[in-house]
Amino acid sequence: MAISHLEFFAESLGMRTRVNVVLPEHPAEDLSVLLLLHGLSDDENVWLEQTKLAAYASNKQVAIIMPRVDRSYYTNEVNGSHYFDYLTELLQRCRQWFNLTIKPSRTFVAGVSMGGFGALKVALNQPEEFSKAYLLSAMVDIQASWRAHPDRDAWYRSLFGSPAALQGTENDLTGLIKHWSAAIRRPAIMQICGDHDPFYEINQQLHQDLLANQFDNDLEIVPGAHEWRVWDSAIQTVLSDIDEKIN
Repeated sequence: MAISHLEFFAESLGMRTRVNVVLPEHPAEDLSVLLLLHGLSDDENVWLEQTKLAAYASNKQVAIIMPRVDRSYYTNEVNGSHYFDYLTELLQRCRQWFNLTIKPSRTFVAGVSMGGFGALKVALNQPEEFSKAYLLSAMVDIQASWRAHPDRDAWYRSLFGSPAALQGTENDLTGLIKHWSAAIRRPAIMQICGDHDPFYEINQQLHQDLLANQFDNDLEIVPGAHEWRVWDSAIQTVLSDIDEKIN
């Protein structure tokens, strides 16, 4: 197992940033990719600090890319940095640096909480690039969060503009699901959420919306709240599922 800590200038952000990449000691050709996204209060190190990810991935033929995106909601901010564009840039650059696969069938995305929003957003807006998305205790309904947290209004406006401006955009994930074109392949989506998680109901609603619109979707409800104990177990499920798909 090799862990690479990189600092580089991201053109889409216009500044230097950091990313961690976990690689097998003896990588196979056409190495599969998991883009693994952090939550609101975390950074690129959190998966390595709060879980045994390195141990779980030690016998897997997959490169795990963990970017830092601060509190951006993986969004091209209205008056700020373009973090959604950055994910595309990062994936392309990691493929060049580490000779990773370009095959969508071997490319996956996962995220926790805010990172679950990012994972679903990536999969829905770039379905030709990703085989499957894994949403761990995902906060996927920005409009619901906006209504529930009026104290976040200024912050959300800096990211998305306004609730009205958000509708019908790449950030309107429910709208994308409900108006999916029959001509476009639907990415597979797995959800894992604790039975006492504050986003439990949001994930139940997302599950119903995905099934109603013919997405390949599973929702696994596990004991627990919005906590790393749940996500340490969940990332093992994610890696096992990826392992089955690529082998």
